[in-house]
Amino acid sequence: MTEKIFTKEMMEKMFGTNPISITIPDGVTRIGSFTFKDCKSLTAINIPNSVTIIDIGAFDGCTSLTNITIPDSVTWIGIYAFEGCTSLAAITIPNGVTRIGEWTFRGCTSLKEINIPDGVIRIGDGAFEGCTSLAAITIPNGVTRIGEYTFRVCTSLKEINIPDGVTSIGDHAFNGCTSLKSIAIPDTVTFIGDGAFEGCTNLTTITLPDDVIWINEYTFRGCTSLKEINIPDGVIRIGIGAFEGCTNLNNS
Repeated sequence: MTEKIFTKEMMEKMFGTNPISITIPDGVTRIGSFTFKDCKSLTAINIPNSVTIIDIGAFDGCTSLTNITIPDSVTWIGIYAFEGCTSLAAITIPNGVTRIGEWTFRGCTSLKEINIPDGVIRIGDGAFEGCTSLAAITIPNGVTRIGEYTFRVCTSLKEINIPDGVTSIGDHAFNGCTSLKSIAIPDTVTFIGDGAFEGCTNLTTITLPDDVIWINEYTFRGCTSLKEINIPDGVIRIGIGAFEGCTNLNNS
């Protein structure tokens, strides 16, 4: 089947430069890179079942878009695709998607609910950074890595399920998650990056897996409610500022 890309030029020719509501024509297979970037008045869009790809930054900066239905035909969502969609409150990712790209939902400050299908095996760096209304999320069992900055400054995040099989938590992954009180890190995790839990001011207790051998720089800096942490016998290095500002820590 010949690929049919819906581009920014096509969009402006059909709907003008500042559209409010759009129906993408049937037969389109790909929404092109930055097609709707900074369409700040766009409130509603209809995507046909023929679309399989939402490209890089396709809806970046669509600040009036409150909801969007992504058809089940979509299997790939590009980096920055919904970055800065500050009014987007909920979204369901189709079952055929296996990867959430870098910075895909960064700055979606109204996003309260997102359904990640079981088939997703990778969540990119910064995918949910700055989603300040997101309170809970479940990571699928196939994911093996939580990337850098993935949930940074998700200030409403109270609950997260990290599945067995995750081996790495990237730099600053949960930095600034000020509502997070506890987190269960599975035994499969062997690496926790710099500043991973920095500024988690409500985090009271955490247990590190036995196979972690390094506590990196600033990992728990500013965790002012942290009272207890179990450091495994195998740890051979504690980085600079790892527990700086942990003013309530009494057992380490």
